[in-house]
Amino acid sequence: MGMAFRMVGRKFNFGIDIDDMWRFAGIPDPPSIVVPFLLSRPTITGKFALPGGREKTRSEHDGQGHADSLISQGNSHDIRRLTRSVALFLKDSGIDYVRCWFPWSFFEPRIGSKFSYPLDYFVHEMKKADIGLVAVLGDGYSRFIPPNAKTDDLDSYVRQLSGSSRKIVRHYRSRIDAWQIENEPNAWPGHALAGWRSGSIWFDEKSQGKILSALYGIVRKEAPGSEITINIDYIGLDTDWKRYARYCDVMGIDFYPGYANPFNTSLSIAKRIVGEAYAATRMPTYIIETGYPSGPKVLAYSEQRQKEYVRSACVSAFSDRRVSGLGLYRFADSYWNSFPPMENYFGLLTAHGRAKPAWNEYVRQIGLARRNRIKR
Repeated sequence: MGMAFRMVGRKFNFGIDIDDMWRFAGIPDPPSIVVPFLLSRPTITGKFALPGGREKTRSEHDGQGHADSLISQGNSHDIRRLTRSVALFLKDSGIDYVRCWFPWSFFEPRIGSKFSYPLDYFVHEMKKADIGLVAVLGDGYSRFIPPNAKTDDLDSYVRQLSGSSRKIVRHYRSRIDAWQIENEPNAWPGHALAGWRSGSIWFDEKSQGKILSALYGIVRKEAPGSEITINIDYIGLDTDWKRYARYCDVMGIDFYPGYANPFNTSLSIAKRIVGEAYAATRMPTYIIETGYPSGPKVLAYSEQRQKEYVRSACVSAFSDRRVSGLGLYRFADSYWNSFPPMENYFGLLTAHGRAKPAWNEYVRQIGLARRNRIKR
């Protein structure tokens, strides 16, 4: 193994977000969202084959000799093979770290049920491949929390969340290089309106301080060797950066400039927003989550525009000395579907594992940066 990954250091870090962690935990996909609050359906899974995979087995999907990586749900041998293949694939591609969910419901399906740790092998293989891990702790998305979590009672919810989070962090401790506490706290009301979160606490202004403070204290106590980050969604409104700085070592910012405008394939706005955050906090800063969907085509999104955005994101982030790292959302599309429909096309690989042009562009940009072809 090489040197331990650190979010804060001399090196600029390139990362990738993995969304569908159930794939690595042997847990069934959550129901797909058709109409928020009204209609969902069971997720129909299929094959996933890494481009140029190491295992020379024949993919049933594309017949090109790529690694046949999925795999039946719950098959521990296949899950381990998939995890090992993904770790080595990311390492070969120049990825420094993976940012990934550590969903509460994976470890405790119902509050009061037996605790388990289904992501142990994922952590082991990523560390073995010298891939840093930024784990998202305590995210309150409905698909990630136990069904009996009390999301209409803030004090009860914080007690429930704290008990489970303490066990998770105590188990992994500093094997997790950095813990991200919750997800986009400034956007919780919007998440709830989109059907991603349920319960009244997400509309309560007091929730942010109570939840973030609880998670921050747990990580500081149980994993003092790990860094703590937080991610703030840039939604075009003024942000109280100092308010969030008290809960982290690294300030993370999320950008999705193409979400409402498919013709915007530039991350040029990041320079101004990063400048505001850095001026207010003087903290190391990451563009920790950003991306552009490759579809739906009917809404004018395309794989070519996704590639253009990835190029812009890499150049914008790497050329700004106030930025210490970049994380692209996300590694691959999944068979699970969310709402609105753009959410299902952010992957740099398809759900089957085909590399979109944006993935190849990301790998190319990482190579250029490593060879000092992009001015830092």
